[in-house]
Amino acid sequence: MPYTVSILTLGCRVNQYESDSFAEDLAKAGITVVPFGEPCDLAVVNTCTVTAESDRKSRQMIRRAARDAKKVAVTGCFAQISPDEACALPNVVFVRGNGGKASLTQIIPQLLADEYGDSVNGVLPPNDRSAVEMTVVTPMRTRSYVKIEDGCNNRCSYCIISTARGPVRSKDPAVVLEEIRVLAENGCREVILTGIETAAYGLDFAEHQPYGYALADLIAQVGEIDGIERIGLGSLDPTVLTPHFLEIVSKVPKLLPHFHLSVQSGCSRILAKMRRKYNRGMALAAISRLKAAVPDVTLSADVIVGFPGETEEDFADTMAFFEETRFLHLHIFPYSKRAGTEAAVMPGQVPENVKKDRLSRLESLSREIKNQLLDEYVRQHRENPVYLLVEKYENEVTGHSEHFIETVVCDTTAHHREIVPVLLDHHDGEKVYGKRA
Repeated sequence: MPYTVSILTLGCRVNQYESDSFAEDLAKAGITVVPFGEPCDLAVVNTCTVTAESDRKSRQMIRRAARDAKKVAVTGCFAQISPDEACALPNVVFVRGNGGKASLTQIIPQLLADEYGDSVNGVLPPNDRSAVEMTVVTPMRTRSYVKIEDGCNNRCSYCIISTARGPVRSKDPAVVLEEIRVLAENGCREVILTGIETAAYGLDFAEHQPYGYALADLIAQVGEIDGIERIGLGSLDPTVLTPHFLEIVSKVPKLLPHFHLSVQSGCSRILAKMRRKYNRGMALAAISRLKAAVPDVTLSADVIVGFPGETEEDFADTMAFFEETRFLHLHIFPYSKRAGTEAAVMPGQVPENVKKDRLSRLESLSREIKNQLLDEYVRQHRENPVYLLVEKYENEVTGHSEHFIETVVCDTTAHHREIVPVLLDHHDGEKVYGKRA
């Protein structure tokens, strides 16, 4: 009887990609991968540590895994930063963080057969290339994430991830392109190029191209692969939106006109305290360039409110910034202390009730702007179709348009991963609805 393994992924798209790679490798080894929560011989928990809440959730899910699995292996960022905590949790037989992460699938058969030994803590420094060289060639979901880079060279004052993931290491472009070619041959229509700092792709290459140049060239090359119809990008720092970058990517028809930007704040003083690489004016200029180069672009962003030292005037700057830039989606987070970061011990920690109030006010502004943009979007596409990538299909079809807007159409003939033209009729503040063109 074959061994059974379940995999749970917490956190980012990079973790999801790595878990997909685990599943692909285990299946090749004859190990049956079952849904998390089913009884199994071993559960893998791929953890996150971006916030204190992420740590709590990681511990919780490791304990939950132990209810259904005889053995638990823990990997990912929580395992890298807090291995002793992970080792002490129930049924945990092995802990490997991000260093040497790819080797976990070679170790799992030994763990299953009780042949590994007694060493539980297998954490290594997160600066090797093994995790960068992981690949996934079987489409696991509607759109395929393709990890092109690992690590981050930034040292933002609120973030522990550069410690958990190590410095920038980029996948060879030939390997990326071959991986995507095989995904396309296996039915993939849309790929998302992602990494811990996607825009830093290539900074470690010998030719030392400027920031974003290697990424722009890679996007152009991916655009030439037959079978791939849509290309999306992971979160980008606004500073990558240079004239050179935009000149290249705006000529790639397959690149989706949606960009997710890691903005974090619209106040220069707070951005400096965060140790971001740009100020308010630089971010506004970058967004202006992007809108000029890709006129129908939609934008989303991550924003932190209540960062240490943020005054009401600082927050007003952020509100005004997003009133001006009109982002379709804002992912807004109240600042949360992360042990081991500079921001956790900064003076001027903002009271929780003030964070909650600012979160509510920015969410209200975001909803107002989103409604206005969706009104415009529906008007523009009553006779000019959007193109939905089919994700769910029963009595109605649900997916995302090329602008990454959730779209619903009544159609019983569409198939998974089909790209369907849709004429829009209305929206509900979140989704748009229409009929097949």
